[in-house]
Amino acid sequence: MSVLEFAALGLVWFGVAVTGVIACICLYNPAAGLTKLGHELEQLPTVMLGRYLAIFGFSFFAAYYADFIVLLAWLTAAGFMALFDAALYARQSKPYGTHLAAGVLTVIAIGLIVAAIFSNGSL
Repeated sequence: MSVLEFAALGLVWFGVAVTGVIACICLYNPAAGLTKLGHELEQLPTVMLGRYLAIFGFSFFAAYYADFIVLLAWLTAAGFMALFDAALYARQSKPYGTHLAAGVLTVIAIGLIVAAIFSNGSL
């Protein structure tokens, strides 16, 4: 591995660590965690727009790149988000059908990707 590759990967792992710390800050009290991180709760809808645009962009990239391992990792994360939201809304007796459907479809896609990986011997 070259020095540049090592440095780039080091920064990526630093970003992973920072993201983990952010998740921990928000784990037990998401509203307080977001406030502590400098987020304004009234801006959350606009912030989510940025997140959805980023999710779309990465989804497009992953689909275009068509690497089944990348797709498997990405769909696992996306499926977790959808099912987490569905469970959150269901516990609050709020509509959750679209999130549940997205999660179930993602799990089906994950199953197909795993089958494809094993069928073509790429794992």
